[in-house]
Amino acid sequence: MRSPALAFVICVALALVIMTQAEHNAHCKELNQVNCYMGQNEGYFCNKNQHTSTQTRWFFDKGACKKFNYKGCYGNRNRFCTKEACERRCLG
Repeated sequence: MRSPALAFVICVALALVIMTQAEHNAHCKELNQVNCYMGQNEGYFCNKNQHTSTQTRWFFDKGACKKFNYKGCYGNRNRFCTKEACERRCLG
């Protein structure tokens, strides 16, 4: 039988993961002009202190949208906040 304390800790951890993902998605802005055929470009870290912070993004490659880690600055126009946005723009 599970303890109530363990169940509470699991619920709090899950809530934090969901809130972090929602905050991340709220800060992601879709590009107005996209190019589905440019290939993947992870960009660059925006500053020297950010070397471990990446953001999940999607790119189009050979008929499918694939996940990659975006470093935060530059990159190219084959970058989407969600798989659904990638599919809508590139497979639409």
